[in-house]
Amino acid sequence: MNRIDTSIIISTYNSTEWLEKVLHGYNNQTYRLFEIVIADDGSNQKTLDLIKKIQKEVFYPIVHVWHEDNGFQKSQILNKAIEKCSTPYIIMSDGDCIPRFDFVEVHVKHRKQGLFLSGGYFMLPMNISDLISKEDIYEGNCFNLKWLKSNGCPFGKIRFKDQILKSKIVYDWLLSNDCPWDI
Repeated sequence: MNRIDTSIIISTYNSTEWLEKVLHGYNNQTYRLFEIVIADDGSNQKTLDLIKKIQKEVFYPIVHVWHEDNGFQKSQILNKAIEKCSTPYIIMSDGDCIPRFDFVEVHVKHRKQGLFLSGGYFMLPMNISDLISKEDIYEGNCFNLKWLKSNGCPFGKIRFKDQILKSKIVYDWLLSNDCPWDI
């Protein structure tokens, strides 16, 4: 049995549709020696039901850390989630950010003692986000510029962020070379 060496904290609050997509994204990772710790800022029963359902479908262990809903307390639940991580290496993300298939692999490849890695996200219009299915995640469609454009994503001029979707090499280079830009 392989040993888990990475903990991924995902913050969430009453967003089961998005959390489900995110958890499927982690089930499609090339690097698999991780656990998911869900930092739940007081969600209702639907979130717990989803987690129980997903735990039966995915290869990785899920730890659910919850506290009562007392308004926006994200920092507090993140601190509680950190305490529940079983590894010293932690990646943090949000419950509406679907990871590309190599997201964890890239982080693990570039991790070094004393170094903080920072990534970016590609915000899609809500109508495009709503279209993303489990199959689109597993097939990588939602990270494909052609698929996004064919579904009405308004790119206009090709931007620097658009290129990140296309190039694993650029993404790796930026993470490993202290990129000064917000990507």
